[in-house]
Amino acid sequence: MDFALTGEQEALRDTAAKYLADDRATDDGQAWAEVTDLGWLDVELGTVELALLAERMGWARSPSPWWATVGLAGPALRAAGRPVAAPATLAWAWTNGPGTLAEAVAAARAPASAPGVGCAVAADGTLTGRAIRVPHALDVVDLVVVATGPDGIELRLVDASAAVATPAGAGGQALDPSRQVSTVELTGVPSTLLVAADAAADVLALTRRRTLALLAAEAVGVAARALSWASGYAATRTQFGAAIGANQAVAHPLAECYGQVETARSLAYRAAWAVDAEPGRVADRAVLTAGVAAREAAMTACEVAIQTYGGSGFTWEQPLHHWYRRAWWLATFDGTVAGTRAELAGLLLDD
Repeated sequence: MDFALTGEQEALRDTAAKYLADDRATDDGQAWAEVTDLGWLDVELGTVELALLAERMGWARSPSPWWATVGLAGPALRAAGRPVAAPATLAWAWTNGPGTLAEAVAAARAPASAPGVGCAVAADGTLTGRAIRVPHALDVVDLVVVATGPDGIELRLVDASAAVATPAGAGGQALDPSRQVSTVELTGVPSTLLVAADAAADVLALTRRRTLALLAAEAVGVAARALSWASGYAATRTQFGAAIGANQAVAHPLAECYGQVETARSLAYRAAWAVDAEPGRVADRAVLTAGVAAREAAMTACEVAIQTYGGSGFTWEQPLHHWYRRAWWLATFDGTVAGTRAELAGLLLDD
């Protein structure tokens, strides 16, 4: 078995590295057009290729809604035979309904979800509900909504401009200002059916696996960037006539962090491969394992880097602080690392 990347995959990764080398800090229409021209929305790209792109997005801390488009919204759009071209995201957590993607999958697998729970579908196809923690709600054109219809959970498409999105953490206090989450109000908003109740569970399960795999890869990118900064600083910053990296108290945490990052990278690549090659419980175990390892690696790498810099990384003026906030965002996406560990333990004990 060959575990190496193919030539095409390496070329895709290298192109992404060059494109994101200047840490693109904005995501205007031109930037989205460039992503489209580069082919990063192509249906031919598998989850491994998307994970390679996500890793570079994490390295650059890109604010692009690309990951939400291909990870959160893409599976439902493609299941309905629609092109994935415009920025899109998914609303799945509700004030009076499922709060996580795992709960949304479970609700879709139930014989019939309670009417009115979460987001309700009226007889005329309009939607009413209050979604929470919707990523990139202010940046997208299309909104895929997990809604409760007469036969159970459905996936429906809404024009994002028809929804009222209120960003969380207004005034610059968001956990990661480059990846804003919002509360979205839908009041009699017209919608189009994408995935009916009989197929929604499978599509939502794929959505969750792909999203977690991409965010694991992104976390690896965040961790690798923080480690790169810290290693470079330790090699060039001198005290008492020697580089601080010569001190074991600096060198050993960096070495341990390197091993953690490389382990997380291997697990993230395996998870991306499993999403397409071994769907089901094997893929679920792989993405949960990668999610725990990568999110912990990102947090550890940022904390070690901050310590290496002598604590200056906590200030907004230090770029490392912004990557630390992305690591925290990833660590708390749709649940906690502890919750992910518990779910993974349950899967392992059931086998």
